[in-house]
Amino acid sequence: MDSWISPNLGEDTEPGASLRSVLESVGPVMLTVLDAPPGGLRKRRVLRTVIHDAADPLPDGTGSVLLLVGADAEAPETVATVREAAGAGYVAAVVKLRGGNGRVLARAAREAGVTLLSTPDDAAWRQVDALLSSALGASGAGERSPGANTASGDELFTLANALAGAVGGPVVIEDLEQHVLAYSTLPGQPIDEFRRRGILDRRVPVLAEQVRQYREVLNAPGMLRMPPLGDEELPRAAVAIRAGDLPLGTIWVIEGQSPIDAAGERALADGARLAALHMLRRRSGPEIELQAREQALRGALEGAASEADTRTRLGLSEGTSVTLVGLAPPAADSDTAALTARAGAAVARHWSAVQPEAAVASTARAVYVLVPEGADGAVRRLAAQTLTVVERVLGLRMRAALSRASADLGQIPLLRAEADDILRVIAADPRAPAVADLADAHARVLLAHVADELARLPRLRHPGIDAMLAHDRDHGTAYAVSVTAWLDAVGSFGDAARRLHVHPNTMKYRLRRARELFGLDLDDADDRLSCWIQLRLATTPPEESPGRTP
Repeated sequence: MDSWISPNLGEDTEPGASLRSVLESVGPVMLTVLDAPPGGLRKRRVLRTVIHDAADPLPDGTGSVLLLVGADAEAPETVATVREAAGAGYVAAVVKLRGGNGRVLARAAREAGVTLLSTPDDAAWRQVDALLSSALGASGAGERSPGANTASGDELFTLANALAGAVGGPVVIEDLEQHVLAYSTLPGQPIDEFRRRGILDRRVPVLAEQVRQYREVLNAPGMLRMPPLGDEELPRAAVAIRAGDLPLGTIWVIEGQSPIDAAGERALADGARLAALHMLRRRSGPEIELQAREQALRGALEGAASEADTRTRLGLSEGTSVTLVGLAPPAADSDTAALTARAGAAVARHWSAVQPEAAVASTARAVYVLVPEGADGAVRRLAAQTLTVVERVLGLRMRAALSRASADLGQIPLLRAEADDILRVIAADPRAPAVADLADAHARVLLAHVADELARLPRLRHPGIDAMLAHDRDHGTAYAVSVTAWLDAVGSFGDAARRLHVHPNTMKYRLRRARELFGLDLDDADDRLSCWIQLRLATTPPEESPGRTP
């Protein structure tokens, strides 16, 4: 039988999708290969599904997957139906084993040239049909079968039950905002108050400790085990739901007495891929429009789209001025990618309500909002409102940077660089304003760029400054903070001494010795500026480091 591997994504001009690629999309949680003829998964092409009742005549099945509703996998008449299906051109047949093993049927199917698949006993046939149709639609090969159902809203519940049976514990499927989209209902599995509240409220209770757990899950490549957050909570395992690199949500499982094994981990991974298919398929027209605008803005941010293309895709008229708003979590948080992924959806929904013309795109480091027209005050107010919404909905504190306004959409990469510069300094400084433009953060942005240049070209550094810092470090002296305090005080020994809580004569002595030991010319304005910049970038605030008299 063909091995379970990803399909070859080379040039493919034949109609339909290979059976193997379809099964790869659906995953073995919902469809398991019982047996297949040689090349049956790789070579046979699928066009549609056919739901068949045993009492009805078998229709033509060229390129079809046959769903054997109500069939007994152990009955001779089912074997006869499968052989007939082979003659009618069917690619595969799906049955429910209902406690049987299906070996006789599988052997007959293989001999006839049909792949035999099984689906869980509790899976609804219309959901199996919907899953296969979704997989075919995603490949561009599908044709709706007669009576096939569109997304009915309960496919995720069917998936949750299938996963719960596969891993042996109750399952909850959530979106990025921790809303409960679906949950398993298999009897006899353990639950706790935390799960009960989440199901009743249709949203997981928000706890500060959970933020870290969600970040870890969204950053992890596979399943993670999570310890209980309280005495009454049971241990859980979780996996992220992604469409490519785009996070969509999470799947959580309460582990029973038997920990989830390797097969269970694979089932969760397959379930996450299948959940992503459902979640994308259920998106409404407005959500699809938001996604299209996100892709347009992403291309503009990366400089991969022309100004004309960006203007057309975002629906902006000629001469429209835009401002770019960047939002990011504090720099002290190491899980920026996970935080921005969670915040991106909430930001997009908020801006679509307050200003539908805006476009929102998320990256690993920040969420960007392109705002057309509007006075700076309005953009600033809306940016502050967005921070409030994100904190209230997700419990995340973020900072916002406003670029200058520009009517040249070809300048969007430069607007992004400006917003990134501002975010870099305000996210790192807890005293900085929550919303800032370049005027609010100009000095710190300039110093940050100077620091970058000095790091890139260390030969530009004044050797006396490096020698002074090394001397302080090795001998416990305070020359650097003293010179910095004097420069901050614009040459006033009295003000500098008060800042460091030392006598003015001590300040004078330290400045004289700094000149002698390290060759600093503090009488020249340019040298003073050069020394001050390097010291500001290298030392802690003087009031926090009084040092000792040498």
